[in-house]
Amino acid sequence: MDQASIDTISQQLEKRIAMKALALPMLPQVTTQVLSLVNDVNSDAAELAKLIQSDQALAGHVMRIANSAAYSPNAKMTSLQQAIARLGMQNMSEIAMAATMGPKMFNTKGYEELVKGIWISSLATAVWAREIARQGRRNVESTFLCGLLFQIGRPVVLQTVLDIAKDDDMDIEQEVVAQLMERYQAQVGSELADHWLLPSAVKDTILGIAGQGSGASADIVATVKAARTFAACTTADRQYDEAALSADATIVDINLYADDVQQLLEKSDSVHDTISELSL
Repeated sequence: MDQASIDTISQQLEKRIAMKALALPMLPQVTTQVLSLVNDVNSDAAELAKLIQSDQALAGHVMRIANSAAYSPNAKMTSLQQAIARLGMQNMSEIAMAATMGPKMFNTKGYEELVKGIWISSLATAVWAREIARQGRRNVESTFLCGLLFQIGRPVVLQTVLDIAKDDDMDIEQEVVAQLMERYQAQVGSELADHWLLPSAVKDTILGIAGQGSGASADIVATVKAARTFAACTTADRQYDEAALSADATIVDINLYADDVQQLLEKSDSVHDTISELSL
């Protein structure tokens, strides 16, 4: 594809962004309700169980994951109330969010594997962010969600670019798609965060990862950056160089020391299992 064609697509993409004419996916209602319950200090396990049970497919998916070796290696659970009581509302809400979001929200024919790869990377970042937050006694709840959605703009950019190319009868190479996703994903992702009425920390993280400021969520942004470093190893060859990780700038920035990194790496098998279960 020549530069003129790339510029044409970029201009049309920028025009759609400016006019708020992007085809933004809807956040599933059950996901919105799960987020609302998790952020409500007065909510309880019975309310979460009732919500999940309102969707039979979701309930079955959540129970399968809750009973997996990653979450319940020693006992099997027969009800959502039992699962929530044993695993906690935070774990169950994470399972529900992962089950209702992901690649199926986007229409990217021919690029399904690319979108799936983005989602696996996001899951890996979210799970590692949760572990890092626990290790450093940080905000676990917000950090998982921010890790899960920090690059949610990428598949929206991809879908929009494919629509533009189709309308103009253009063939577009995958490397061009990757460049456009990298260039516009933060801008589009922040718009999607507003559209979905997500917590401000999510938008702060989307922009912060792109170097566009971290707002009031600097600690969460820093934690997600560190999680990306661990996730890169997870989604590549699962080879962790403890010394290199300890010296990485993203790790140093959040005051994780060699002992902390060692303790995190001791959880790597559990992290891998959790990512595998959530990705199905």
